[in-house]
Amino acid sequence: MTDPLRSVGLSRYELNARLKPALLALLPVIIVALFWYPGAWSIVGSVVAAASACGVLYGIAQLARYRGRIAEHKLNRQVGRNHTARLLTHSDETIVAETKVRYHAYLRTHDKVLSTPSEEQLEPELAFRRARSTVDWLLEHTRMGANASLLLDENVAYGFQRNLYGLKPFGIGLCIVALVAHVVLLAMTIVDGERFWLGVAVCGLLFVILFVWLVFVTKAAVAEASLAYAQRLLANCEPPASASRRRPSSSSKSSTVPAKPRKRDEASSC
Repeated sequence: MTDPLRSVGLSRYELNARLKPALLALLPVIIVALFWYPGAWSIVGSVVAAASACGVLYGIAQLARYRGRIAEHKLNRQVGRNHTARLLTHSDETIVAETKVRYHAYLRTHDKVLSTPSEEQLEPELAFRRARSTVDWLLEHTRMGANASLLLDENVAYGFQRNLYGLKPFGIGLCIVALVAHVVLLAMTIVDGERFWLGVAVCGLLFVILFVWLVFVTKAAVAEASLAYAQRLLANCEPPASASRRRPSSSSKSSTVPAKPRKRDEASSC
């Protein structure tokens, strides 16, 4: 299904962070449909093209986005922009204090107002609002260079986890419905031995998918992806590496005493 999806007209973020979580929720239904109607696979490309032309795939992607934003709102400061803003506050110790000092210094050079430790103790909510406003600015400030800094990759990973978590009730429900329907059809339909055991294998696959939804699609997975994205975003506050280090001149090279060659077993490897 990857090839048909390349031409649906969605951006990289929309395709990977929105549409794919929605398709994963629909996966059990698709598997059961393809088992009982094998000829449907030959027209999948046409169906995807038609659905794309009619805006169905775009609508599915927007549904995933909507559910993800609801989940993000419920998780509040555990994920998303609020999570990144929390990392900038002095009360949060996720980021090393010395690193945070560099971040704050960089942001203040761009006229961003951040509370001092004493100010934060007096007015913690004001300190958080200031940090959140700074994060909003930083997101726009780094948008153009997101690809070069790998920020877009982390953003896609977070969006995927967030939207997948938002779709969790749908994913579990559709998986159970597909599993029950498949078992009923398998029990009511006369199939030969090989196809019967293939149907049993499909049951096993559906159980695995249900297990994944129940165990691996969690708040913790979203929070971990959010932390990775926040760290990548805040890393843009580090000052650029200094290029003032001089290369040794030819005269200094000639005056340097050559080092003794190391033994073969002491040589470092890449």
